[in-house]
Amino acid sequence: MKAGKYFIGYLILILIVGQVFAQSPDQLVLTIDQSVDIALENNPEVLMAEKRLSKAHASIWEAYAAILPSINGTASFQKSWEIQENTIPNFIKVMLGPDFPGVSAMPDFVKLSFGLENTFIYGASLTQPLFLGGAGIAGVQMANAAKDVSAYSLESTRQNLIYQTAGGFYNCLLAKELVQVQTEALEQAKANLDMVVKKYNAGGASGFDKMRAEVEVANILPQEIAAKHNYQAALTGLRTVLGLPKETHIEIDGSLEFQVDELDGIVLTDLQGASVENRPELFAFSAQKRIASKGITIARSQFMPKVFFATDYSFLAMTNNYELSQDDFSKGFTSAVSLQIPLFNAFKNHKQYQKAQLDYKITLDAEKQIHDGIAAEVELAYNQFKVAKEKYQAAKESTGLAEEAMRLANLMYDEGVSTQLDVMGSQLALTRARLNYVSALYEYQMARYGLRRVSGTLKGVL
Repeated sequence: MKAGKYFIGYLILILIVGQVFAQSPDQLVLTIDQSVDIALENNPEVLMAEKRLSKAHASIWEAYAAILPSINGTASFQKSWEIQENTIPNFIKVMLGPDFPGVSAMPDFVKLSFGLENTFIYGASLTQPLFLGGAGIAGVQMANAAKDVSAYSLESTRQNLIYQTAGGFYNCLLAKELVQVQTEALEQAKANLDMVVKKYNAGGASGFDKMRAEVEVANILPQEIAAKHNYQAALTGLRTVLGLPKETHIEIDGSLEFQVDELDGIVLTDLQGASVENRPELFAFSAQKRIASKGITIARSQFMPKVFFATDYSFLAMTNNYELSQDDFSKGFTSAVSLQIPLFNAFKNHKQYQKAQLDYKITLDAEKQIHDGIAAEVELAYNQFKVAKEKYQAAKESTGLAEEAMRLANLMYDEGVSTQLDVMGSQLALTRARLNYVSALYEYQMARYGLRRVSGTLKGVL
């Protein structure tokens, strides 16, 4: 089932990337949805987190190996180049007795050799732990908890990457909008310069007015150049987050727009409660506590006896040549139950048990700190969201006023009832209002993503 989901996911990604690359062989035009999909597929942090999860799954089966039986097949060949002789008492002399004729001439000891030149053995053995003091089951439970830690860490990495990708994408949109603001400011300054030149040629404006209009154009031009450079830098940052090759040239498709957020009416305490129920970091920490607890169980098991069952089924043959048949082999079948009792190991087990207890206590001490830290994060993100919304509303209103002031200033200057200084002041105020407006939109969008990230509910594009 999981393989099918992964296959469908890969097909969707291939279609998205294929469609994007089909737009231009040299340029990649990305929406925020496409950016997030590519980031989740290519970002090195996510790829490493996925591999750590796979590794944790393998560790579970490794832990099961401690409580499951192990079966080994054996086969060996031994060549005795010289067979040792053993000196033993002459039991025949003793059995015959001293009155038997000729017994006195028999030696008291004789030398015998046991075995033949070639020894062949093959068979199988099985070993099954019967009691490990609780260490076997605790090891499996610890491995499962470690798998949960990896899974929640992967989810946390995914949510953080979505937030980073959204930040990179909206940073590009912001930089693009700032280029537009500076370009419009430069066009307005040039239009104002043309109007002043016409009035100057007609004798309706002074040379100082003309010079001041020229200076204003010269001052805005570097700002436009810097804005364009910042836009390219933002694209480079986004490409890095997406894990794309540095040769890939990307552009973005989107705009900064205000969107009413469904979390706008939620109260802080409800949001903090949601974070406790959804933050993958908290679930990962809970799994870490289980690991520390099972570590105590494993350390305690070192004081307890261990029981093993073992059985061996083998065949043995001994010859002085290499001509063998199955009839030459004799069968052996043995079973045994063994008991291991730890008596003394220089206090190593005792110190390991103390360390395990301290690790668990440290985890408990960190629990309140983590909960308090997350609550503080949620409160900060909540306040940032409220402030960002208010800043947007204020910036929107001030932009409308600045545009109207600019229109009136140009009209009044054209009619000769205001000065060039009034026009330039209105231009500066309008540029500043537009910069504040796009910046407020950017902050509002990132506050929306940040609010969901700290509450553990950032699953995709908003």
